[in-house]
Amino acid sequence: MSTSNALFAANILTVVEGATTTTEEFEDAVGEYGAEFEGCDADDLVSAVRRRIDDERVVEQFAALGSADSRTVAELCALADHMEPAADDEWLQLLPPLRLFRDDDVRVEGAPEPFVPVPATHLPQLTQVYSPSVVYAWLDDSRSCELARRDLEKVFEEPRGVMPFAVYGPAYKEFLDEEYNLTAGPALLFMREGTVEARLYGAHGTTTIEAELERHCA
Repeated sequence: MSTSNALFAANILTVVEGATTTTEEFEDAVGEYGAEFEGCDADDLVSAVRRRIDDERVVEQFAALGSADSRTVAELCALADHMEPAADDEWLQLLPPLRLFRDDDVRVEGAPEPFVPVPATHLPQLTQVYSPSVVYAWLDDSRSCELARRDLEKVFEEPRGVMPFAVYGPAYKEFLDEEYNLTAGPALLFMREGTVEARLYGAHGTTTIEAELERHCA
């Protein structure tokens, strides 16, 4: 079952006036958890995350991320309630796509489908939880970015067994430079457990992307 189908089946996504959105029931649950977690630090959030996840390494990453972005843990808990998960590595794959339905200022225009746009500051935790992963960083008004986006959409028409994230580079210049030594774009980072294993700059075509996926994300 695809990600979207699973989320529809669990009454997390619905269609309203022709547009896909989260259900009122799910948003109510996220709101309740969000109010509960507001102002909590990582230590406060550990127990809430641990009740849903067994892997202690993943617990620590989500708690750390939740201290800066409480909605992440609120969505995690609401998703767990809806999915009645049997295995962490299955239902957790459904969490990042829910970011597409947030009402926030994360830049979406320019990100390839099905890449999930995220703040660069969330990448250190997300790329450890979701490993292997690829991160696409793009710029404005760039022919190379347009070509790279087109190629990535072709490559990722079907699931690749890797979590695809996207970051709007100009919004996080200093962080991307300090954390990943990334100062140019478009760029594609191939990551495992939070560490960059390889990177591509510019538009290289689908064959090169496929080859790097095979090498680093198999």
